[in-house]
Amino acid sequence: MRTKHVLQQGMPMRNKWMAGGLLVVAGIGLSACAADEEAPSGEPPPAAERVYVANQSSASVSVIDAGSGEVVATIDVMQYGFDANSRPHHTAVDPDGGHWYVSLIGGGHVLRFNAENELVGRAPFETPGLLAMDPSSGMLYVGRSMMAPTPPQRIGVIDPADMDIEELDVFFARPHALIVDSEARRIFAASLAENRFAVLNEESGAIDLVNVDGPPHTLVQFALSPDRRHLVATAQLTGKLLVFDAADPAAGLVAEVDVGTQPWHPVFSPDGGHVYFGAKDDDAVIVVETGGWTVVQRITAPGIVEPHGSAVTADGRYLFVSNRNLKGTYTPSREVENNADVGTVVKIDTQTWEVVQTIEVGAYPAGISIGPAG
Repeated sequence: MRTKHVLQQGMPMRNKWMAGGLLVVAGIGLSACAADEEAPSGEPPPAAERVYVANQSSASVSVIDAGSGEVVATIDVMQYGFDANSRPHHTAVDPDGGHWYVSLIGGGHVLRFNAENELVGRAPFETPGLLAMDPSSGMLYVGRSMMAPTPPQRIGVIDPADMDIEELDVFFARPHALIVDSEARRIFAASLAENRFAVLNEESGAIDLVNVDGPPHTLVQFALSPDRRHLVATAQLTGKLLVFDAADPAAGLVAEVDVGTQPWHPVFSPDGGHVYFGAKDDDAVIVVETGGWTVVQRITAPGIVEPHGSAVTADGRYLFVSNRNLKGTYTPSREVENNADVGTVVKIDTQTWEVVQTIEVGAYPAGISIGPAG
């Protein structure tokens, strides 16, 4: 039940562009985290990490040093032949940080950059959306954008070595939510139009379709717990966090948590004790405790405005959340013609639940990922 559609490989390009004038703003009433922050006595300092933020309305990607919160590079994809409507949407990082990727909804490509932010490959794909890296196979999976009303009923799988891409049938409309269980070699992909998701076996190509009970949910994105026991999905229309048994998702819901208006991209803490995500229309970051599947924190701050993507550092200490600011609710630190031209990324201390830094980036920051500095 696996159908392959091999697309023409895009020609690699090598370029480099880094913008100056980068701005980092300390959270209001809170201090910024220093770049040389000391680790607790007796513990090694955390490894350097980079946060990659797709600025959908700025045709750019912001690269942030996770320790200092400094925007260390801004990559303008228009430098590579794409126009202002290329709409970078989501990012992914290789496990070793050697390369990172961005999907371009309007540009119809997934791009590959090296750790020096040089473009080294591209793969054509119609309206690409979410990205999911499989560290076991080294393959990169790509779904379709939420902005595409009638995309093909297929997801893509890219071999980063040469950016060759195949398309895999999922047999439902508007595949969007996407995540990989690397140990079991399974891919989860969900429909925006139906209460249904697919479980694809990476090795055999077999596919199982899982129906989800209830009214139309519109599954936005998945997260898989570190112990691989639970699969969670955020439901845009019903405002819920849906919890499944990852080993047997067809068995029904393990839990159903009311979390707020339009929950967006979730991420687990490394110890599996919490799930973090934004409630986009509530201007809040939600923290769900997984022992009892209950909401334990609703974090608000001036920089949390229409939260979209979530990423957490490897040690679990800091949570980064991108914020669209499309309504211009957040007022930037510098004078601009339109407040909505500046989005934010907030850095949250998971020990205190305080926003310790508000980082200004491009317009409409959307998907976000984190990985080691290669």
